[in-house]
Amino acid sequence: MEINVRRIAELASLDISEADIPRFERDMEEIAAMVSELPNIDGNGYAQTPMELRSDTVEEIEYSREELMRNAPEVVNGCFAVPRTVEY
Repeated sequence: MEINVRRIAELASLDISEADIPRFERDMEEIAAMVSELPNIDGNGYAQTPMELRSDTVEEIEYSREELMRNAPEVVNGCFAVPRTVEY
């Protein structure tokens, strides 16, 4: 599949240097190939061959919450505090 990175960059208002174009084309072609290998969905909205998911298991750990929180740069109400990533 041929992907026009210059056109995509133009539509998305991205500034991509000419030197980076071949790398982006290669990466996007690999992504498109990977997506084309995903299972097909029939008309009912279900995958014909569903993907197998791993089962989650709960494991006890030897550390208390307080011990783990000691490594956090900032704790608020017993939770890790992180910088805001979305502006309102």
